[in-house]
Amino acid sequence: MLIRRATLLDGTRADIRVGALIDEVADGLVAAPGERVLDAAGGTVLPGLHDHHMHLRSAAAALESLFVGPPAVLTKELLAQSLSKARPSSDGWIRAIGYHESVAGRLDRDVLDALVPDIPLRIQHRSGALWILNSAALGSVGLAGHPDGRLPSADSGWSDGLPRREADLVRLSDRLTSMGVTGVTDATPDLGAGDMESLLTAHRRGEFRPEFGFWRRARRSCMTSGWIWTPSRPGSPAATTPAARWPCTA
Repeated sequence: MLIRRATLLDGTRADIRVGALIDEVADGLVAAPGERVLDAAGGTVLPGLHDHHMHLRSAAAALESLFVGPPAVLTKELLAQSLSKARPSSDGWIRAIGYHESVAGRLDRDVLDALVPDIPLRIQHRSGALWILNSAALGSVGLAGHPDGRLPSADSGWSDGLPRREADLVRLSDRLTSMGVTGVTDATPDLGAGDMESLLTAHRRGEFRPEFGFWRRARRSCMTSGWIWTPSRPGSPAATTPAARWPCTA
C-alpha cells in the first residue's frame, strides 16, 4: 500500500509505502503497478500501538458477554431488564460482566435466582476478582450447597467445572486493529504452554493478526514444559518464532 500526503508526528508531510513493514518514507513516491493507494489528505499517521497488559482469552470472551454495569446498566430495574432479554450461549450459560454494587447492591445466589431462576448464570464483578452464580450455575459446577454463590475468580476449584468453548479471537483481532493496535502482551498469570500454543496457532492462521508476546510467568510455564531449555539474556526474548516474540523481562 502507498499512503500519500500523510503528516508525520514531527509535522512533516510524506508518502509512506507499507508492505509487511514500512518500506519507504519520502516525498513523491510513485505507485507501483497494481499497488493500492490511500490518500491521507494531510491526516496524521501514527506508529502501531502496543497494549502491554492484556488477557486475550478474557478480552475475546468479554465481546460475547452481556454487560451489566455502568454506564449501560445503572439500576436494578435495568439489570432485570437486561437479564430477562439475555439468551444462553452455545454452552447453555448466560455470562455477564462489568457489575458494580452501585447498580443493585451486593449480589448473591438468591438475588440472581429471583432474576434468572432456571438458566445457569454467572456475573463477573467489574474488578475481575469475583463471580456471582445463581443456583442453576452452582449446581452445574458441583456447588449446589454453596451459601451465597460468590466465588473468587482465582479459585480453579470451581472454575475448572465450567463448560469450555473457544472465544472468537477473530472478532477481538478486528476490534484491536481497527483502533490501530498492532501488538499486545498477554499478561494472564496462569497461562500454560497449551494456551500459548493455541494462541500462536491462531496467529499463524490469521485469526489473530496483532503481534503478541507473553509475560515472564508464561516463560516459566514454557521452561517447565520443555519448550525452552536455555534461559535468555536480559533484555532478549526467551523464544522467537516466525509468528511472535515472547519477551520475558517485562
